[in-house]
Amino acid sequence: MWRFLIPLLLLSYASAQTSIGSTEYQARRRAVMEKIPDGIIVLRAFSALKHWDESGFHQDASFYYFTGLANLHGAILALDGRQKESWLFVSPRLGSFGAAMHGFDSAFLDPGSQSETELKFNHVVPWDQFAAFVESRHKSNPKLVLYADSAGQTGRMGGDPNVPPGLGPMENPHLVWSTMLGQKWADIEVKDAFAIMDEVRSVKSPAELVRMRKAAAVTAEGFWAGVHAVAPGKTQRQVEGAVLDACLQAGSTAPSLWPWVRSGPNALGNALFEAFLDNDNQDRTMQAGEVVRVDLGCDSQMYKGDFGRTIPVSGHFDEGQGETMELLNGAYLAGISQMRPGATSKDVFTATTHYVEKHQAELKSATAKEAAANFLKQPNMPLHGLGVDMAEGVPKIFQAGNVLCYEPLLTSGNQAFFVEDTFLIVPTGYEILNPSLPYSAKDIEAAMGKRHP
Repeated sequence: MWRFLIPLLLLSYASAQTSIGSTEYQARRRAVMEKIPDGIIVLRAFSALKHWDESGFHQDASFYYFTGLANLHGAILALDGRQKESWLFVSPRLGSFGAAMHGFDSAFLDPGSQSETELKFNHVVPWDQFAAFVESRHKSNPKLVLYADSAGQTGRMGGDPNVPPGLGPMENPHLVWSTMLGQKWADIEVKDAFAIMDEVRSVKSPAELVRMRKAAAVTAEGFWAGVHAVAPGKTQRQVEGAVLDACLQAGSTAPSLWPWVRSGPNALGNALFEAFLDNDNQDRTMQAGEVVRVDLGCDSQMYKGDFGRTIPVSGHFDEGQGETMELLNGAYLAGISQMRPGATSKDVFTATTHYVEKHQAELKSATAKEAAANFLKQPNMPLHGLGVDMAEGVPKIFQAGNVLCYEPLLTSGNQAFFVEDTFLIVPTGYEILNPSLPYSAKDIEAAMGKRHP
């Protein structure tokens, strides 16, 4: 009965969700302008149509965060830190194309007072005024700095790590934009705005947290569907399909990340990310006795979910796998016990490492002993922010409102053991934002049995 009630509860929750209005987006713009008294942040909305294989148009995350305009095409947002003014330069409409989309859903906006009032911008003007705007600001401030967004990890994955000598970036829109600015105005310094904007983005508002809790809830439905699709002889791709179906049935609009279903050696070392290079996503058939990384997230109104667990393909962990899981969980819980305002990522990593060091001598199985030795030789403890982007930055010092994902990894032989939750930093410590998931080998096995449809 509970499984049938979940989608209904999620739909009810969605109908009561808190909206994010123009006043909040205006406050975000003001907050980041206070951090750049020497310059102007210039962000470019994406302009291409969605690809045939995408679920929908993907807006630039920072442009969306500071405007709320998920669909606007080809616009330029300028946040003037000296004048404390927000300018939106909009491209012309393409005839009647997109004319039925209005307000925050607009694909094209008309310049002028109506858009300025509705969206709370100081200026909404045609984009052919952008160059004159920059040049006038530079004339009044010869030391003007233009700030463009490198987009952090997401930007680094956007292509163009290397290009032939003499050529500029070709694929990465963030590199193309910053390079274009530097070429147009060679006498103006262009700096990276990512860290500045990420500091503002890292503290989530109550309205943002409503969306993130919904994203976590729909992701949990995808997680359990994926768990129950795991079986010897099944392919990773079949599990990915089950995840997506369940997320959409629960009310998600799209995956936050394509489900990371990585079985056996596919979850190890370079192989984990080599799927990003492969047309088949390193698909493989899962084998009895292996473990599989079920790591996924699904969207709710542009906000992301992200968490997962290690699952036994055959439904049961062997003795060595079970002991390794207990070591992983103990180290993980030791690390997250340090999450609180004023703490740092180093505090989390140190506690995790100390736990493994303290318990290494107690281990009995060859699998767990090797996992501990491998970890202490080369620790693997990814920690990242989460919000409108899958890999936001990590605050130097945690504060209430930060949302973080922690996902340490142990490896032994051809096996990888992983755990991840989404955490909200609160004044008293932390809260796990996603629905409760089991940790221990025994509890995961029991939950797999109970949750079968």
